[in-house]
Amino acid sequence: MIQILLCDDDDRIRKEIARHIENQILIMQYDMQIAQSCDSPVVLLEELRQMQDKRNIYFLDVDLKHPEYDGFLLGKKIRELDPNGTIIYITSFGDLAYKTFQYHVEAFDYIVKDMTDGLSASIARCLSSIQSRLVKEKADPVEYYTFKTGDTIRHVPLKDIYFFETSSKPHFVILHGKHERMEFLGSLSDIEKELDDRFMKIHRSYLVAIDKIEKVDLRHNTVTVGGEICAVSRKEKSKLLERMN
Repeated sequence: MIQILLCDDDDRIRKEIARHIENQILIMQYDMQIAQSCDSPVVLLEELRQMQDKRNIYFLDVDLKHPEYDGFLLGKKIRELDPNGTIIYITSFGDLAYKTFQYHVEAFDYIVKDMTDGLSASIARCLSSIQSRLVKEKADPVEYYTFKTGDTIRHVPLKDIYFFETSSKPHFVILHGKHERMEFLGSLSDIEKELDDRFMKIHRSYLVAIDKIEKVDLRHNTVTVGGEICAVSRKEKSKLLERMN
């Protein structure tokens, strides 16, 4: 069951949001429930830390009257604890969406508060979209590699990863992906243990996705992956060819 956590310091609005959510769950028979509805970011985070399974839905007010957290800082903390969670902001200010990018929150949607049918329709649309995405993922699951870079937790689909490379910076590695290149603290040996046999360490400096290899140059002991050339050690060359056949 998908858990929903709601945080808004206006009791009236929070209860109204919860009512709309519960109505949609009942009408559409979603496998969801409200696990927490509170006015305190600290209470929500404490509830989240106690949860074993995390991939929750979060409805958050932006303008929280809290000395430590506004909605964006709360979203950033949630993203650290639940990288794959779905965050939806509900606010009176429709022009603040850009801040979700500033805080690396990756919000699913941004709903402007009103107490008319607009709020109900927006919540219904969000839950319907989330439900559709969950159904699609069950039919065609997406696997991720999750890591921390700076203050941000990132999760990159395995299908979009070309290779990992040791960085010139000690104890760092570089992920080369379909859409981006990211450096983070880690080691190829540890990453290799986390991944399955779709990836192979072909050299002390390279861990590659076998199905992304475009060309093997046996003469020069290199492979081309994602348009880039990676070295292959002599002892791993025969193993690589076996894996590719």
